[in-house]
Amino acid sequence: MNEETLKFIEERRLVSYMNKTKWRELANAITSNSDFEPQVRLKYLRDLEAMPGFSLLDWEWVRYGQSNCIEWMDIDPFKRERRGNLLSDRITDFSGFIATVLKNYNIPYSVENGCYRVWGYANQQPVFV
Repeated sequence: MNEETLKFIEERRLVSYMNKTKWRELANAITSNSDFEPQVRLKYLRDLEAMPGFSLLDWEWVRYGQSNCIEWMDIDPFKRERRGNLLSDRITDFSGFIATVLKNYNIPYSVENGCYRVWGYANQQPVFV
């Protein structure tokens, strides 16, 4: 981590809840279910707001990249499969799978608006599940 980022963390009085090992464990476990491609929304340390909406993520970046710049990550527990114009989308709930992964690896998370939020940093203690 560079000095500028460390200074930013210190100025905002952020506490680190994740490290590279935890991010790697999360990436390995959450991608272990071939039926589930998690869609996520990220908030990076220096961004004023989170990215809009949810999207697929390159989990290799989380495993081997700069995961130390993630303030938090929301994981959408629902898989939506489009079935055409006349049928509603098929929705599969992976909440149990996600909760098990997070608990098995002692990953700090909260539930925010029906999504699982993994905290990289926070300036006040979130209400963890």
